[in-house]
Amino acid sequence: MHSQQEHSTRILLFLKAPLPGTVKTRLAASVGEEKATAIYMTLGASQLLRLPKGIPLEIHYSPRNKEAEMRQWLGTEPSYYPQCEGNLGDRIEHAVSEAFQRGAGTVLCIGADCPSLLPHHLDQAAKILLSGQSDVCIGPCTDGGYYLISFRKHPPEPFFKGIRWSSQHTMADTLRNARTHDLRIHCLETMNDIDTREDLDDAIKQGFLPPTCLPPEPLTNPQLVQQ
Repeated sequence: MHSQQEHSTRILLFLKAPLPGTVKTRLAASVGEEKATAIYMTLGASQLLRLPKGIPLEIHYSPRNKEAEMRQWLGTEPSYYPQCEGNLGDRIEHAVSEAFQRGAGTVLCIGADCPSLLPHHLDQAAKILLSGQSDVCIGPCTDGGYYLISFRKHPPEPFFKGIRWSSQHTMADTLRNARTHDLRIHCLETMNDIDTREDLDDAIKQGFLPPTCLPPEPLTNPQLVQQ
Protein backbone atom coordinates (compact mmCIF):
# COMPACT_ATOMS: atom_id res chain seq x y z
CA MET A 1 0.00 0.00 0.00
CA HIS A 2 1.32 3.43 -0.93
CA SER A 3 1.55 6.12 1.66
CA GLN A 4 -0.47 9.34 1.46
CA GLN A 5 2.77 11.28 1.14
CA GLU A 6 3.71 9.34 -2.00
CA HIS A 7 0.40 10.36 -3.59
CA SER A 8 0.53 13.99 -2.49
CA THR A 9 0.35 16.71 -5.11
CA ARG A 10 2.38 19.90 -4.92
CA ILE A 11 1.76 23.15 -6.76
CA LEU A 12 4.94 24.98 -7.70
CA LEU A 13 4.26 28.65 -8.48
CA PHE A 14 7.15 30.37 -10.26
CA LEU A 15 7.35 34.12 -9.68
CA LYS A 16 9.73 37.04 -9.77
CA ALA A 17 9.96 39.62 -7.03
CA PRO A 18 7.77 42.57 -8.07
CA LEU A 19 10.53 44.97 -9.04
CA PRO A 20 9.71 47.62 -11.70
CA GLY A 21 11.61 47.01 -14.91
CA THR A 22 12.00 43.27 -14.31
CA VAL A 23 8.41 41.97 -14.63
CA LYS A 24 5.87 42.20 -17.46
CA THR A 25 8.34 44.10 -19.63
CA ARG A 26 6.28 43.71 -22.83
CA LEU A 27 3.23 45.06 -21.05
CA ALA A 28 5.31 47.85 -19.52
CA ALA A 29 6.08 49.16 -22.99
CA SER A 30 2.45 50.31 -23.27
CA VAL A 31 1.38 50.95 -19.66
CA GLY A 32 4.64 51.90 -17.92
CA GLU A 33 6.86 49.96 -15.52
CA GLU A 34 5.04 50.93 -12.33
CA LYS A 35 1.61 49.99 -13.66
CA ALA A 36 2.95 46.76 -15.18
CA THR A 37 4.42 45.84 -11.79
CA ALA A 38 1.10 46.57 -10.06
CA ILE A 39 -0.70 44.36 -12.59
CA TYR A 40 1.85 41.59 -12.01
CA MET A 41 1.22 41.80 -8.27
CA THR A 42 -2.54 41.59 -8.89
CA LEU A 43 -2.03 38.52 -11.07
CA GLY A 44 0.09 36.81 -8.44
CA ALA A 45 -2.21 37.54 -5.52
CA SER A 46 -5.33 36.55 -7.46
CA GLN A 47 -3.74 33.29 -8.60
CA LEU A 48 -3.31 32.29 -4.96
CA LEU A 49 -7.07 32.68 -4.55
CA ARG A 50 -7.67 30.38 -7.52
CA LEU A 51 -5.85 27.30 -6.27
CA PRO A 52 -7.48 24.06 -5.15
CA LYS A 53 -7.92 23.77 -1.41
CA GLY A 54 -5.75 21.27 0.41
CA ILE A 55 -2.86 21.06 -2.08
CA PRO A 56 0.44 22.30 -0.64
CA LEU A 57 1.81 25.37 -2.39
CA GLU A 58 5.47 26.11 -2.98
CA ILE A 59 6.44 29.55 -4.27
CA HIS A 60 9.71 29.45 -6.21
CA TYR A 61 11.01 32.98 -6.51
CA SER A 62 13.84 35.03 -7.94
CA PRO A 63 16.10 36.82 -7.22
CA ARG A 64 17.07 34.56 -4.36
CA ASN A 65 17.65 37.45 -1.90
CA LYS A 66 14.03 38.71 -2.14
CA GLU A 67 12.22 36.31 0.19
CA ALA A 68 11.12 39.12 2.50
CA GLU A 69 9.51 40.99 -0.39
CA MET A 70 7.76 37.81 -1.55
CA ARG A 71 6.34 37.13 1.91
CA GLN A 72 5.15 40.71 2.22
CA TRP A 73 3.40 40.35 -1.14
CA LEU A 74 1.89 36.86 -0.82
CA GLY A 75 1.82 36.09 2.89
CA THR A 76 3.50 33.56 5.14
CA GLU A 77 1.31 30.51 4.54
CA PRO A 78 3.06 29.12 1.40
CA SER A 79 6.50 27.54 1.47
CA TYR A 80 9.16 29.67 -0.21
CA TYR A 81 12.16 28.40 -2.17
CA PRO A 82 14.69 30.46 -4.17
CA GLN A 83 15.10 29.51 -7.80
CA CYS A 84 18.46 28.26 -8.99
CA GLU A 85 20.51 30.01 -11.63
CA GLY A 86 20.03 29.29 -15.33
CA ASN A 87 17.25 29.54 -17.87
CA LEU A 88 13.63 28.70 -17.14
CA GLY A 89 14.16 25.04 -18.00
CA ASP A 90 17.05 24.77 -15.54
CA ARG A 91 14.95 26.38 -12.82
CA ILE A 92 11.91 24.19 -13.41
CA GLU A 93 14.00 21.00 -13.49
CA HIS A 94 15.73 21.90 -10.24
CA ALA A 95 12.49 22.84 -8.48
CA VAL A 96 10.69 19.70 -9.69
CA SER A 97 13.58 17.49 -8.59
CA GLU A 98 13.61 19.06 -5.13
CA ALA A 99 9.82 18.70 -4.79
CA PHE A 100 9.94 14.99 -5.62
CA GLN A 101 12.79 14.55 -3.12
CA ARG A 102 10.55 16.16 -0.48
CA GLY A 103 7.94 13.48 -1.11
CA ALA A 104 5.68 14.86 -3.81
CA GLY A 105 3.66 12.33 -5.78
CA THR A 106 2.77 14.70 -8.62
CA VAL A 107 4.11 18.18 -9.32
CA LEU A 108 2.13 20.97 -11.00
CA CYS A 109 4.20 23.91 -12.24
CA ILE A 110 2.47 27.21 -13.01
CA GLY A 111 3.13 30.93 -13.24
CA ALA A 112 0.73 33.79 -12.57
CA ASP A 113 0.22 34.99 -16.14
CA CYS A 114 -3.03 33.15 -16.93
CA PRO A 115 -6.00 34.68 -15.08
CA SER A 116 -8.38 32.08 -16.55
CA LEU A 117 -6.49 29.26 -14.80
CA LEU A 118 -8.99 27.96 -12.24
CA PRO A 119 -8.91 25.30 -9.49
CA HIS A 120 -10.63 22.68 -11.66
CA HIS A 121 -7.84 22.89 -14.26
CA LEU A 122 -5.26 22.01 -11.60
CA ASP A 123 -7.48 19.30 -10.13
CA GLN A 124 -7.91 17.85 -13.61
CA ALA A 125 -4.14 17.76 -14.22
CA ALA A 126 -3.52 16.09 -10.85
CA LYS A 127 -6.20 13.44 -11.43
CA ILE A 128 -4.90 12.62 -14.89
CA LEU A 129 -1.38 12.12 -13.56
CA LEU A 130 -2.41 10.20 -10.44
CA SER A 131 -4.53 7.87 -12.54
CA GLY A 132 -1.44 6.85 -14.49
CA GLN A 133 -3.01 7.83 -17.82
CA SER A 134 -0.21 10.27 -18.63
CA ASP A 135 3.31 11.14 -17.49
CA VAL A 136 3.14 14.82 -18.43
CA CYS A 137 0.15 17.16 -18.47
CA ILE A 138 0.48 20.53 -20.24
CA GLY A 139 -1.80 23.55 -20.50
CA PRO A 140 -1.11 25.31 -23.82
CA CYS A 141 -1.25 29.08 -24.37
CA THR A 142 -2.42 30.71 -27.56
CA ASP A 143 1.00 32.29 -28.10
CA GLY A 144 2.84 28.96 -28.35
CA GLY A 145 3.86 28.69 -24.70
CA TYR A 146 2.05 27.05 -21.80
CA TYR A 147 0.45 28.07 -18.52
CA LEU A 148 0.99 24.72 -16.78
CA ILE A 149 3.32 21.77 -17.01
CA SER A 150 2.98 18.89 -14.58
CA PHE A 151 4.72 15.58 -13.97
CA ARG A 152 3.78 12.20 -12.50
CA LYS A 153 7.43 11.38 -11.93
CA HIS A 154 10.72 13.16 -12.24
CA PRO A 155 11.32 13.75 -15.96
CA PRO A 156 14.52 12.47 -17.54
CA GLU A 157 17.27 15.07 -17.53
CA PRO A 158 17.86 17.24 -19.36
CA PHE A 159 14.15 17.27 -20.19
CA PHE A 160 14.10 20.95 -21.14
CA LYS A 161 17.22 20.95 -23.31
CA GLY A 162 16.84 22.95 -26.51
CA ILE A 163 13.58 24.66 -25.55
CA ARG A 164 13.16 28.06 -27.19
CA TRP A 165 11.69 29.90 -24.22
CA SER A 166 9.38 32.90 -24.53
CA SER A 167 8.69 32.12 -28.17
CA GLN A 168 5.99 30.61 -30.36
CA HIS A 169 8.05 27.38 -30.34
CA THR A 170 8.08 26.74 -26.58
CA MET A 171 5.15 24.32 -26.51
CA ALA A 172 6.21 22.44 -29.66
CA ASP A 173 9.79 22.06 -28.39
CA THR A 174 8.54 20.71 -25.05
CA LEU A 175 6.22 18.19 -26.73
CA ARG A 176 9.11 17.08 -28.94
CA ASN A 177 11.29 16.44 -25.90
CA ALA A 178 8.52 14.54 -24.12
CA ARG A 179 8.04 12.26 -27.11
CA THR A 180 11.79 11.76 -27.41
CA HIS A 181 11.73 10.36 -23.87
CA ASP A 182 8.63 8.22 -24.62
CA LEU A 183 6.53 10.13 -22.10
CA ARG A 184 2.75 10.01 -22.42
CA ILE A 185 1.28 13.51 -22.81
CA HIS A 186 -2.12 14.99 -22.04
CA CYS A 187 -2.99 18.55 -23.08
CA LEU A 188 -5.57 20.66 -21.27
CA GLU A 189 -7.61 23.38 -22.96
CA THR A 190 -5.74 26.21 -24.65
CA MET A 191 -5.93 29.57 -22.85
CA ASN A 192 -4.44 33.03 -23.09
CA ASP A 193 -1.86 34.57 -20.77
CA ILE A 194 -1.06 38.23 -20.12
CA ASP A 195 1.92 39.56 -22.06
CA THR A 196 0.62 42.64 -23.87
CA ARG A 197 -1.92 45.44 -23.45
CA GLU A 198 -4.24 43.58 -25.84
CA ASP A 199 -4.05 40.47 -23.61
CA LEU A 200 -4.88 42.63 -20.60
CA ASP A 201 -7.87 44.23 -22.34
CA ASP A 202 -9.22 40.82 -23.37
CA ALA A 203 -8.88 39.41 -19.83
CA ILE A 204 -10.78 42.39 -18.41
CA LYS A 205 -13.53 42.10 -21.04
CA GLN A 206 -13.96 38.41 -20.20
CA GLY A 207 -14.18 39.19 -16.48
CA PHE A 208 -10.95 37.46 -15.45
CA LEU A 209 -9.41 40.71 -14.16
CA PRO A 210 -10.99 43.84 -12.63
CA PRO A 211 -11.25 47.02 -14.74
CA THR A 212 -9.01 48.73 -12.19
CA CYS A 213 -6.09 46.92 -13.83
CA LEU A 214 -6.36 49.32 -16.78
CA PRO A 215 -4.11 52.38 -16.59
CA PRO A 216 -5.89 55.74 -16.58
CA GLU A 217 -6.46 57.14 -20.04
CA PRO A 218 -5.02 60.60 -20.89
CA LEU A 219 -7.37 63.49 -21.70
CA THR A 220 -8.09 63.46 -25.42
CA ASN A 221 -11.01 65.93 -25.68
CA PRO A 222 -10.44 67.59 -29.09
CA GLN A 223 -12.10 70.82 -27.91
CA LEU A 224 -9.58 71.10 -25.08
CA VAL A 225 -6.73 70.46 -27.49
CA GLN A 226 -7.92 73.18 -29.86
CA GLN A 227 -8.19 75.71 -27.06
